[in-house]
Amino acid sequence: MCLVLVILCTEFPVVCLGDDALLHLDVEDLSQVRVEEAYATLSTTDPREAPASVTVITASDILNSGARSLDELLDIYVPGFQYMYKPHGNQAGIRGIISDRNNKLLLLVNGRPMNIKASDGGAVTERWFSMLRDIRRITVVNGPGSAVYGPGAIAGIINIETWSGKSFQGLDVSARGGAVENFGSIEFRYGTQLANKTGFFLYYGLDGYSGANNDNAPLKFSIDINNSEDRISYKKNTTPDFPVPNDNKSFRGLIRHKLHLQIDDENYEFWVRYTLSGQRIPGNQRHYLRHPKYVINNGAGNQQFTVFGKYSQYLNSWFSLDYTLSYMLSDVQINYGPPDYMHLPGQGMADKHWSEDETMGRVMAHIIPWEGQKLALSVEYYYNNFGRRGYLYSKGPSNIFGLPLGTKWNSHMVSLVGEYMIRPVDDVLMVLGLRADKHRFTHWMFSPRAAIIYNLNSSNVLKFIYNHSVRHEDDADLYQSYLNSEKRGEIESIDNFEVDYDSDPWSWFHVGISAFYNRHRVVAFDQSVFGIFRVGLVQTYGIEASLSIKTSYMRFCMAHSFTKLLDFDLDSDDLLMQNISAYPYGYGHDLANWINNATKFILDYNFTDRFSFHGSARIYWGLPGGKDMARYNSENTKNPALPFYGSDTAYGKSFFLDAGFEYKPNEHLDITLHGYNLLGIIDKDLNKRNFFQITSQYRDAAPAVALRASLSF
Repeated sequence: MCLVLVILCTEFPVVCLGDDALLHLDVEDLSQVRVEEAYATLSTTDPREAPASVTVITASDILNSGARSLDELLDIYVPGFQYMYKPHGNQAGIRGIISDRNNKLLLLVNGRPMNIKASDGGAVTERWFSMLRDIRRITVVNGPGSAVYGPGAIAGIINIETWSGKSFQGLDVSARGGAVENFGSIEFRYGTQLANKTGFFLYYGLDGYSGANNDNAPLKFSIDINNSEDRISYKKNTTPDFPVPNDNKSFRGLIRHKLHLQIDDENYEFWVRYTLSGQRIPGNQRHYLRHPKYVINNGAGNQQFTVFGKYSQYLNSWFSLDYTLSYMLSDVQINYGPPDYMHLPGQGMADKHWSEDETMGRVMAHIIPWEGQKLALSVEYYYNNFGRRGYLYSKGPSNIFGLPLGTKWNSHMVSLVGEYMIRPVDDVLMVLGLRADKHRFTHWMFSPRAAIIYNLNSSNVLKFIYNHSVRHEDDADLYQSYLNSEKRGEIESIDNFEVDYDSDPWSWFHVGISAFYNRHRVVAFDQSVFGIFRVGLVQTYGIEASLSIKTSYMRFCMAHSFTKLLDFDLDSDDLLMQNISAYPYGYGHDLANWINNATKFILDYNFTDRFSFHGSARIYWGLPGGKDMARYNSENTKNPALPFYGSDTAYGKSFFLDAGFEYKPNEHLDITLHGYNLLGIIDKDLNKRNFFQITSQYRDAAPAVALRASLSF
């Protein structure tokens, strides 16, 4: 059995929260440390005993990375995280689990799910901003977690935690500009504590992102494209001379905005958040067979308005209640393909747009029945409206693929959640959890979870973890099934078995290793019938390993990942167009949209108190599963929705090298200069990133620079 080595370098912020390691944290990291927090649990616990593989990215990590988007940030720091291009938004995954809709990841802000639910959305609304200074910390659960977070947490969970008036006081302004990959942004933060100890925090940021043109970030295909009718002629692996959207340009050239207002004290938390975002991405190869003019405006845009309130009632030392009420309104527009794509009235994909809103409420009880035990019980309710005309872009009725124009409907879901933590002996913690969710258009969905955490000694922790997580179809697909046959929608599930070992033999040194095995019953979009069906059982496994060193002036992380397909059984022998793997057809033994081997490095070095260096490297060692799928498609189905084999270039290695310097002339001014994708200066194909599903198409990321100046008052 092959072992999977996935990077746990970013677990370092978690594992160094032991008692001794607190002495080695800098002031900003120390300000974020709490003795116990809820890491992948409903109740608080010691971070080193979290019943999951958890990655924590701090505000200082964000600044050090120079990341220009959440995707780039997660790509640097999160083990097993990868993303690929797709015309309606980058597709992201963790540990080999990735889809064409971003609906196998849950994205949260301060614990509130932010996913688009109707169709073609998922975890997209926060990922494309270059403005990240509202973020205090990001906690990523690397693996399934619907027992805690709800349906949809198949691949993992990304929880963005914002600053508040209690964690940030003062006023600062930050401006940043990028060259080659052109952009400009400005961010404003203000936080204070009022006389009654109430915290007040206000953040506003905006950016204009023009991106990198096709000369600096060329779009490439590993096949020849010839279309005499439209006079398109392209030779494989070259830079095209037809129009191509700038890399990472904002959708429709819009100015993107982010606003966050938060008020909180010891018993309550209230915040309002507004985001306007979008990304323009080139169309896929089958559309270039027609004419590039049809795909120049491809991409996705969204705006989201959220109101969130939470009140904690502490009744006595062993019993407390949390009450949560929230409302979220989301607008979505997706341009994907030629205007007459599919040639069906009301079924077009060229201009999909709609609005959806969600009201959610939760009551959670925290109980300490006896010493060494914690019990959490929760009741949640979600009510959704779908299909209204969008407020941002559309002048016509909503258009959701698969439904008639202007279709409106509603759904609701009730959830019952329980978690029991017990410490039978001092060195052992047991965690048991169960979640039951009933959606209007599904049967009951159950998500059990069990974990045993064994503290071998003060420096070594061993964890045994089991998760069963679920996901229902997108709500538009559920409603379409309901209209067609009144049957209950399909439920996707995964069984995850994991063993983690973490060791801190010295306060400055950490080693981590994690082995996992997944049995994933996939429900996905079937290109052959343009619908959602059960695809089959996918089995994967792996090992995660890391080495981290931190001193008073330096931090270094080195790790490697290897992800491997174990087995894949299709539910139907007639399914010839799935894009998970070509293995069932006798081609290779790998995932088609996942890079098996990845190596990542992080180095932060302080030359003086005022001058420091920050660098990162990510090496992706090739995409053999994509090459296998291309060979299968070229020799059999010849489907333009799958990759074609023309050369090995598209499936070769990629090497992303970033480096930056930070200078603090005084306590109020901070200046950083970052360089990105620097090896592309030597060979642009070293900065290659593939397109999801059609991996024979790729784009070379541009070598670029960005300068930031931050001033505090």
